[in-house]
Amino acid sequence: MNYVRKVFGTPKAPDTSAADRAQADALKRQTEILDKQEARLDQEEKTAKTRMAARSASRRKARGGYRMLLSSDRQNAQMGIKGSGSNLGG
Repeated sequence: MNYVRKVFGTPKAPDTSAADRAQADALKRQTEILDKQEARLDQEEKTAKTRMAARSASRRKARGGYRMLLSSDRQNAQMGIKGSGSNLGG
């Protein structure tokens, strides 16, 4: 048994510093990728909310004329709406 140690020496632990650096670099790259992805998703969500708000507002604006026609202020179609200064049919 002593002759094996003399020939081969004592076992040494492998150098893990390079592996640790590679693992740390990979972890750093992964967190950067995840941060970019999260920022992109936040931006998409914000854009989607803005689009939904714009659609809702346009629906409200588009229906405004229809609501005005059904308004209690408007009694006769040819008289128009009181105070507006316009006559619809005459």
